[in-house]
Amino acid sequence: MLRTTLAGLRAHKLRLLLTATAIMIGVGFLAGTLVYGDTAKAAFYDDLARAAKHVDVSVGSSGFSESGQRFDPGIVAQIKAVPGVAHADGRMAERLPMLDRDGRLISYLGRIGWALSTPGDDYLSMYDIGTGRQPQRLGEIAVDDTTARIYGFQVGGKVSVVGPDQKPVTLDLVGIMDLGANKRFAGFTVAALTPEDMRTLTGADGYAQVVVSAQPGVSQRQLADRLEAHLAGRAWVTTGEELRADYAVAAAKYVDGFLIVIFGFGLIALAVSVFVIYNTFAILVAQRIRELALLRCVGASRRQLFGSVILEAVVVGVVASLGGLLVSAVVGEGLLIGRNAVGSGVRVDRLIITPTTVLVGVFAGTLFTVVASLLPAATASRIPPIAALRTTALSEVAPGRRLLRIVLAAVPAAAGGLLMLAGTRVPGFSGVPIVFLGAIAVFTGIVIAAPLIVSRLTAWAGWLPAKLFGAAGRLAFTNALRNPKRVAATTSALMVGLALMSVFSVLLATARAQAEQELDENFAVDYIISGVYTPNGQSRKVPLAVTATLRARGELAAVAAARSRDGDVDGRSAEIWSMEPGALDTVLRPEITAGSAGALKPGTVALNRFFADAIGARVGSEVRVRSLTLTVAALYDDAPTDGQALLDWSDYSTVFGPGDPDQVLVKAAEGVAPEDSRAAVDASLKEAPLTQVSSQAEWRARITGTLDEQLGVFSALLGMSIVIGLTGIANTLALSVLERTRESALLRALGLSRGQLRGMLMLEAMLMALVGAVVGVGFGVLVGVSASVGLIRQFGHGHPVVPFGQLLLYVVIAAVAGAVAAVLPARRAARTQVAAVMVDD
Repeated sequence: MLRTTLAGLRAHKLRLLLTATAIMIGVGFLAGTLVYGDTAKAAFYDDLARAAKHVDVSVGSSGFSESGQRFDPGIVAQIKAVPGVAHADGRMAERLPMLDRDGRLISYLGRIGWALSTPGDDYLSMYDIGTGRQPQRLGEIAVDDTTARIYGFQVGGKVSVVGPDQKPVTLDLVGIMDLGANKRFAGFTVAALTPEDMRTLTGADGYAQVVVSAQPGVSQRQLADRLEAHLAGRAWVTTGEELRADYAVAAAKYVDGFLIVIFGFGLIALAVSVFVIYNTFAILVAQRIRELALLRCVGASRRQLFGSVILEAVVVGVVASLGGLLVSAVVGEGLLIGRNAVGSGVRVDRLIITPTTVLVGVFAGTLFTVVASLLPAATASRIPPIAALRTTALSEVAPGRRLLRIVLAAVPAAAGGLLMLAGTRVPGFSGVPIVFLGAIAVFTGIVIAAPLIVSRLTAWAGWLPAKLFGAAGRLAFTNALRNPKRVAATTSALMVGLALMSVFSVLLATARAQAEQELDENFAVDYIISGVYTPNGQSRKVPLAVTATLRARGELAAVAAARSRDGDVDGRSAEIWSMEPGALDTVLRPEITAGSAGALKPGTVALNRFFADAIGARVGSEVRVRSLTLTVAALYDDAPTDGQALLDWSDYSTVFGPGDPDQVLVKAAEGVAPEDSRAAVDASLKEAPLTQVSSQAEWRARITGTLDEQLGVFSALLGMSIVIGLTGIANTLALSVLERTRESALLRALGLSRGQLRGMLMLEAMLMALVGAVVGVGFGVLVGVSASVGLIRQFGHGHPVVPFGQLLLYVVIAAVAGAVAAVLPARRAARTQVAAVMVDD
C-alpha cells in the first residue's frame, strides 16, 4: 500500500502541486509572521537599548542622575587590566542648558537637558551619528536628532549653551546623533561634547558609567564577577543583558503584545489554510472514487484505504511545509520592505529566523494537513468495491445527514462563542489569542453548516445572472443550486478568510477610533507655557498678556491661563488648580465622568474621580478646600493638568490670592502640523523672554504615526489573508473542474459551445465567491461588533466602528477574483476532447 500511495503521488503531479500549494501558503504565512515578529522585536530592542550596544558589563547606574556616583578617570585603566576585558570606556553625563536659535532656554517641564562625553572607544558608543561626525576638537558639539528637528539645528550651524558662569557659549554643530528610543532622555535636549569641553562647560569631574566588552570565550557573568571582585564593592556591576533589560522594560510588554497579535494573524492564516487543505482532500477523494474502489476490489481493506489517504497527507504535509518555510522568508522580507518604506522608525535590513519558527512551521503544517485529511480519509474508507464498476457520486457513498450536520455545526460555534466571550474579559493583550481561537471555532461551525444555507443565498444571488446571460447563466445558477456541498466546499476557504478579516477590520476600525479618542483625552494640551525657574527654585509667573497674543494666532484652537498650588482637600494633600473663565467651554475641558462641567461655578469644585474615591466624595458631596467648603459639581478623568481638584477662577483667587497665571495651556487647531503650531507659539512669546515652552505636540504626532504604521502592518496581514482565501478558491476550482470532466464533456456533446462553457464556469465561480463573501462578511461583522463591545467595556468607552466601505470592497473584490480564478480552469475544461472523455468508462 505504501508503494501504491507513493506511485499515485508521482502519477498525479498536478493534483500534488495543487494540494502542496495550499499548505505552502498557509505555513508560509504563519512562519512569515513569526519571522517578521522576531525581526521587528530584535529591531525594537536594538533601538530601545542603543546605549547598551556591544556592552557585556556595566559599572555604575544604568541611568544617569545629577547626584549619582561619579568615578575617577583612572578607573578605566584599572578595568582594562582585568583579565577578559576587550574594550572599556567611561561615560560622562551632566546637565547642560541649551538655547534655541533665538537665544531662549530650552527646557522640558522646567528642567534643562543633558550633555554626554564623546566615546573614547567608538565600539562602545552609546549613540550613532546620523549626519556629520563626532565632535573632535574644543568648541564642537553634536545634538540629538529630535532637538535638531524641533529647533531647526543643522550641521555647519551654531548652537549656544550656558556655561557655569551663566553666560552663553557658542559652539560649532558638527553632528546629529541618534540615541534610539532612550527613555532616560525623552523630551530633553542632549549634547555630545569632547571630554575637555565637558569639564569646562558642565564641571564634570568623573565618569557616571563605565561600560565594558568581553574577550571571546568570556561570558558576561564571568566578567561581571571578576570586576566585582576587582572593585571590591565600590560600584554597582551589571551584565549587558541586565542593562538591556533595564532599558527595555518600559516597552517590553508592548512588544510582547504586538507579537501576540502577529501570532494571532498567523493562526488566522493557518485556519484558512486548514479549510483549503480539507477541501482539497475532499475533492480529491471525490475524483478518486473509482480508483479507490478498484483498490478494494484487488484486496485493499478499509483500514488500508484510510491509511493511504493519511500517508499521502503526511508526505505532502512535510514536503509542502518545508517549501512554506521558503515562502515565509519571502513574506517576512515583504513585510520588512513595507515597514521600512512607510515607517518612520529604525530601519531593519535583515531577517531573523529562529529554530523555533522552523519547528513550528513544519510541525503545524504537517499536523494540520493530517487533521484536515481525517474526514476525507474516513469517507474514502467507506467506498464500496462495486463503485469501481459504475459511475458513482460521492454523495451516494457518503450521504449527508441534516440533523447530524446541524449538531456538528452547533458544537464548535457554541464553544467558540464562549471562548470569545472569555477572551474579551481577559485584560490586556492576553485575551487576544483566546478571541482569535474562539472566532476560528465559530467559523468552523459556519463552514460545517454552509451546505444548509448556501442554496437559498445562491438562489438570491443567481437570479439576475440567470436572466441576463442566457443558457450559460441558467446552467451556472442551476449547477450551484444542484450541488450545495460542492459550492460550500469551494467557497469555505474564502468565506472563512473574509469572515475573520471582517472581524479584525471591525476591531481595527474600532481600535483606531478608540486610540484617536484616547490621544485627544491624554494629550488634551499640546503646549504648556510656564515661567523660568529662578536660582532659589521658584518659578516665575507668565504675564497674562501672553494669552491674548496667543489667541490671535489662527494655528491655535484654544488658549487658557491656569493656576495651580498644593493644598489640602478634606485633610488630604492635593494639587488644586483652576482655569480662567470660559476655558471649560473649549477643547481644554476635562473629560467629565459624572456631573456637569457647566455646573462648576463659585461655591463648587470638580474632583479627579480617583481622588474622589480616595476621600469618599461623589457629586453633591461637600468637601473642605483650605478655607472654603465647596459642593462637588463634577468628577473628571483625563484633564489638561495632573491636578486633583478644579476650582472656579474666583474661588481660587479667594483661597490663594490674585496673581498672574502659573501656566498657559495651548491646544493646536485641527490639521495644523506640529512645526507650524510650534512656530506660532514661539512667535507669540518673543515679548516674554522669561517663559519656556514644554511641548507634547511632537510626541502626539510621533505616537499617531506609530499607530498608523502598526495598523498598516495589520492591514497588510489582512490583505495576505485574502490572498490565501483567493488561492484556496483557485485551488478548489481547478480540482472541481478535474472532478467534473465528464459533466463538462456531456454539456459540450449536448451543444454547449466552448465560449458558453467557459462563461458558465466563470459565472458559477463568481456566484460561489459572492455567496461566500456575503456569508463571511455578515458573520464577521456580528462577531467583530460583539468583540468590540467587550473590549470597549474593558479598556475604553464609545461604540464599535463598522467600516462599511471596506467591507463592501471585500465583497466586490471576492466576486471579481472568483471569476478571475476560474479563467484557467474554465479554459482547461473548454479544451477537453469530448469523444475521448465520453468513451473513458
